[in-house]
Amino acid sequence: MDDAVLPAELRDELRAAWHRYVDLTAPLRADLHRYCRRLTGNVWDAEDLVQETLLRGFSRLGQVHHEVRNPRAYLLRAATHGWIDSLRRRAVESEAQEEMPAPAPPGGVAPGLLRDAGSALLGRLAPQERAAVLLKDLFDFRLEEISELLGTSVGAVKSALHRGRERLREPEFEEHAARHTPSAALVDRFVALYAAKDVAGLVALMQDGGSIENVGCGLEFGREAFESSTGWFHAAVFGHPEWPAPFKYEAARIERAVVDGEPLVLGFTTRGGREALEQVLRFEEVDGRILRMRGYAFCPETMREIAAALDLPVRTGLYRYPTPSPGKIYRDP
Repeated sequence: MDDAVLPAELRDELRAAWHRYVDLTAPLRADLHRYCRRLTGNVWDAEDLVQETLLRGFSRLGQVHHEVRNPRAYLLRAATHGWIDSLRRRAVESEAQEEMPAPAPPGGVAPGLLRDAGSALLGRLAPQERAAVLLKDLFDFRLEEISELLGTSVGAVKSALHRGRERLREPEFEEHAARHTPSAALVDRFVALYAAKDVAGLVALMQDGGSIENVGCGLEFGREAFESSTGWFHAAVFGHPEWPAPFKYEAARIERAVVDGEPLVLGFTTRGGREALEQVLRFEEVDGRILRMRGYAFCPETMREIAAALDLPVRTGLYRYPTPSPGKIYRDP
């Protein structure tokens, strides 16, 4: 796809529509989160289901030709269907052994191993490794084509292929955790680089094909986005001088914490002389670097639950970053 297929104007129109949708559904979010929390039994899975429900509801609005008279029921129905679908997918993934008969190119994974590893590929390899192995060894894509599809370099694709193939050859690969929980050392390194205001060092911690997400309102992927002066890292370290005074803080810091055995980054800001928790970051680590980073600053229910678990003061309430109007941004002075 190129700009002629997905023009920037379409992106901007969708962003504005998404902002309006988030604002209009804000009064329903507490009930939706409570429902998803009961369904999933886990704070992180609950927020994932909330976000999937909102996306599902947003996409379906463009296909519905009748009036949605009860938005609350509309979202709860979407959450129910999404949860049932996820359970069905898990059942299929755990039981089915996908047929993958295509021959592997020289140096690749044996065809039988790919066939027998069907369900494991879905849950045991990191996403970039999984995609690289499938695109190369199943569909015989060239390295350059894979790098373009994954938004990364040829070197990163080679590394992902090597890691994925090696893990698939390990007899015990089925025992690997589905999620790549970060080490305390990686989280501490992140905290130290943030304290030093070392944006380049923070960017270097990211995998080339990694992603950064402000859950529900922002997504970045690829080194060019990470290094941008308008990107997440720069704003996290230096703040938002373009924001109006009510949104600015006096000081910010981060520290490591552990919740249910998982190292997290907690972000604190001081406003009006009072410090409170305003951000929680989760990492997925592969080979000592961050594959995926997710921030929950705009997920009030999740933020409050984590703050309560750690007995910390919390400041939250917004479901998206502030803008002068839906789809617009404040300009840097």
